[in-house]
Amino acid sequence: MPDLGPTLLYCAADTRYYEPSERLQDEATRYPLTVAEVPAGWRRSLQGLWTVLRPDRAGAAETAEQGWKIHLAAVPELAEHTLDTAAAVCLARGVPFKFLRSSTALRLVSRKYLPRTASGKFVTVYPSDDLQFTEVLAELVAALDGLPGPDILGDLRVGRGPVHVRYGAFVRKTCPGPGGSTVLAMSTPSGELVPDVRGSTFRLPDWVQLPPVLQPHLDARKARLQATRDGDFPYQVLRTLHISNAGGVYLARHRTTEALVVLREARPYSGLDRDGTEAIERLHREYRTLARLQGLGCVPEVYGIATVRDHHFLIEEYLEGERLDDAVRARGPQPGRDCSEQALDAYARWVQTVVDGLAAALDSVHSRGLCFRDLHPGNVLLRPDGTVALVDFEYAVPLTEEDLPRVGAGGFAAPPGGTGLQADQYGLWATWLWLLLPLNPMVDHDPAKAEQLEAAARERFRLPPGAGPRRPPAPGGTEPPRPPEELFVGGASDWPSVRDRLVAGIHATATPEREDRLFAAEWAVFGAGGHTLDHGAAGVLLALHRAGVPVPAEYTDWLLASGRRAGPAQSQGLYQGLHGTAAVLDELGCPDGRDELLARTRSADRPPFAGLARGQAGVALNLARLALRTGDGGLLAEAEQAADRLEALLGEGPGPRLLLPAAAGLLHGLSGSALLQLRLYRITGEQRRLTAARAALAWELEHCAGPRLPYLDGGGGVALVAREYLEHRDDPELSAFLATVRGCCADDVPLEPGLFGGRAGQIAVLARLGGTDAENQVLTSVRRLAWHAVPDQQGLFFPGAGLRRLSADLATGAAGILLALHTVFEAKGDLLAVLPTG
Repeated sequence: MPDLGPTLLYCAADTRYYEPSERLQDEATRYPLTVAEVPAGWRRSLQGLWTVLRPDRAGAAETAEQGWKIHLAAVPELAEHTLDTAAAVCLARGVPFKFLRSSTALRLVSRKYLPRTASGKFVTVYPSDDLQFTEVLAELVAALDGLPGPDILGDLRVGRGPVHVRYGAFVRKTCPGPGGSTVLAMSTPSGELVPDVRGSTFRLPDWVQLPPVLQPHLDARKARLQATRDGDFPYQVLRTLHISNAGGVYLARHRTTEALVVLREARPYSGLDRDGTEAIERLHREYRTLARLQGLGCVPEVYGIATVRDHHFLIEEYLEGERLDDAVRARGPQPGRDCSEQALDAYARWVQTVVDGLAAALDSVHSRGLCFRDLHPGNVLLRPDGTVALVDFEYAVPLTEEDLPRVGAGGFAAPPGGTGLQADQYGLWATWLWLLLPLNPMVDHDPAKAEQLEAAARERFRLPPGAGPRRPPAPGGTEPPRPPEELFVGGASDWPSVRDRLVAGIHATATPEREDRLFAAEWAVFGAGGHTLDHGAAGVLLALHRAGVPVPAEYTDWLLASGRRAGPAQSQGLYQGLHGTAAVLDELGCPDGRDELLARTRSADRPPFAGLARGQAGVALNLARLALRTGDGGLLAEAEQAADRLEALLGEGPGPRLLLPAAAGLLHGLSGSALLQLRLYRITGEQRRLTAARAALAWELEHCAGPRLPYLDGGGGVALVAREYLEHRDDPELSAFLATVRGCCADDVPLEPGLFGGRAGQIAVLARLGGTDAENQVLTSVRRLAWHAVPDQQGLFFPGAGLRRLSADLATGAAGILLALHTVFEAKGDLLAVLPTG
């Protein structure tokens, strides 16, 4: 299951757009040390949710780059006392430290699904060396002895209070990680950067000696763990089923009877919900609920609660079966599967059977005077005998309660203010809709989507008006929402109007007064400098320019300034680096800015990746393109050298220091390498470039299958490059692959609307691949963009990846949709020609 923590952190400050955590509205709960006068001889800065204090006087020791750091945990009620105590020690000794700036920030990072590596951390102290570490540690342990606080995962707890330690980086450094990712790093004694692993268990780097002061605490920790294994707890954990800040859900076996059970863990002082309720309190509430529901076949039997090292475990029956979301992935209409009318009819009948079972299960719970309130596919089990069971009763309440707050998963939670019965009715309707058309989160953006999506689901599966559960009316008898948005009712003639509304929406998100981003975008923009092609300003300006929309000079100036602020680590690649920004500046008529940024890329190491997004293929394509525009033979030679390295990546022997991609696709796979070889073939006419392109495509085909087939950053992108190859050589295997991708694009119902991983990219692929009835298929898919459209008086908006927030960027948002539709209606569908790869 993907880690939602980072995404949710960027959702905290705004309900419409992704925003960095420092924009959280927490002024009313900031700690005095954040807002009061800075202590004499110190300087204060803000970094995200953190307030940082450093000595600002002659003779103050420089902060080390890495070493032993001290973390202090806190519960919200005692956090200010913990901070005052720690600050007194650090200020007296001149030790730099940082702390979460407000009570609101502390409660936020302690939430159930926020990043686990940050959970519990309230104060971080940065001693200058081992001696200072030992002295400050002893003073803090004594001063905070006995105070409560959650465990900080990955740290070693010292003493009986909230003091923890770990060895790691003090300043931000990065290095390549698994699968081509970029991870936080620290240096070995030889200077090599290696991952600074921040897992759930305490670990020591190979080259670091444990300070003697910590040995007793490490021994005590090992003894506690061993006692747990050897003690009275009669269960052995076999597998983790789910994990969060609240604790884990585990499949376990009784050591004597060998009976399987499920253990639901609650960590002390952790996993807060929106109301600030801790995991242990919710666990006991769930235990009381299950005890009241015993004997129902749709609810697991409960066996009791056990406490192990302050962690509480609810012990319940293991119900054999599969989660509903897993069942849908196995059975539902997906690319590459049978999507005929007969297959859709069969699937719709299966959905009705599941929903009937769910309705019966809810009726059984209601018969005991309770409502479930958290119905979504992850909380539903399909048992081998065909019956349905419900799990996770944290939010169950008596059926008679009214005016309930909104709880539950996005897209499935009932509007606030209703009864428990209404919440369950809404959850049943939302689950039914998700089984047919999994776009429920759109209703959270626009209530009118409920009517629109239900109508679309009924049409797709040819369901009569009475089929499926009824959506309950909104609490309070509010007026029904306005009619849902429709797009391209008049076909292609509607394009100019849609284009203007899209452009208006993009402009409405612009914030040229900010430095972190120019347009609303996927949250990754905040770590990339704001200038990039994928999520930053360069991609939006490219789309506007390609669509014939004037780009204000203010935007171009912002883009260049953002590129100038980018560090060496942000210069790699075409879509995630300065090369893409330079290419867009070139298109916008800013050659001096282009040359300035290209010169800055020379200070960066050669990227170890192969792809377009941030690898050598993207860099070389940009160099080849500029070589043609400027006549610079040196740039072309560099591009050819990169192409040779990429060709050698698939050869035998030691080859270049390049990482093979983790998966196929236009952005991160070897399609970018194939595209580079094809571009060089056009320039030089060398046949070996075609051979190298075909070898890269062969690797792509071998690693391209399944649900990613129709997407631009998957099989769709591979197909676009393969089509370009077929312009030079016949190839039955590639032709067959194009036919497969074409069919998948026509049949698929993507979760997202964006260019790289959603409907917009599919539209561009369909338009380029052509084929029988391609024009109608393209227009049908274009009309279905209305399912994701969020209109208001400012313009037309679309959500980004995961549908949680609106985005204007190229990769996931409105700019990518603008560019895709431009290629369909104005550029003959050739997306590769209008991207900076042509």
